[in-house]
Amino acid sequence: MTESTIERELIDVVIEECGASGKSAEYGLVATNGIQLGFLGVLGVVAAAVQDRRIYRTARELARDNALLKTLVLARVSGGVTPTELWILDGWSLIRSRGEYLNLRGAFLRGAQLQGARMKGAYLEDVDISGADLTKADLSRANLTGAVMAGTNLFCANLQGANLTEAELCRADLRHADMRLTRCVRTAFRGADLWNAYMWNVDVSQAFTDGADFTRSDHLNKAISFDSKEHSGDGQPAKRI
Repeated sequence: MTESTIERELIDVVIEECGASGKSAEYGLVATNGIQLGFLGVLGVVAAAVQDRRIYRTARELARDNALLKTLVLARVSGGVTPTELWILDGWSLIRSRGEYLNLRGAFLRGAQLQGARMKGAYLEDVDISGADLTKADLSRANLTGAVMAGTNLFCANLQGANLTEAELCRADLRHADMRLTRCVRTAFRGADLWNAYMWNVDVSQAFTDGADFTRSDHLNKAISFDSKEHSGDGQPAKRI
């Protein structure tokens, strides 16, 4: 298997992070927050999730329940409805440290604090990461097709070779971002700040670039195709319960 085909599932990465044993199928994820934990406690949160069948394995499943990934509970629930083992962890910290080639398709990461995150090759199709802080994050070769990244802070982020097809980058901070060889088909850049963005061998001829000033970017060359008249304008480690 080549590096470009590696894909890691969220449930498996969480199990590994928590040092849990047993089969992956025995575990599920519950998303929670400080208010729920304070009111119900972790056992109450998990019990309610089990009763309502809101235990998941993927980021997309969690997003369908409008669940952020900030605080996650790993529950072992095999053989019955009462969880036998529980771990609680900071989901954003997990992504920052173990996000490479991670399947986060469709994840709800709005406002996430992911500064310096290691997310090389991550599968981020249709993710909502608007308003998040990805300062100096490594998103090289990540698949961000259809991602909502409006207002996202990508200052000094590494986007080299990333797929930004149909991604929304309106009002995103792309100052000093490394965007070499990025794919920008029908990518929305309206209002994005491209000051000194490194855009060698980038073709934005099929992107939506009204309101974005590409003359502010660095290494503008013939590989960038646009009409100048149109475009002037850490968290805590996992804890066993």
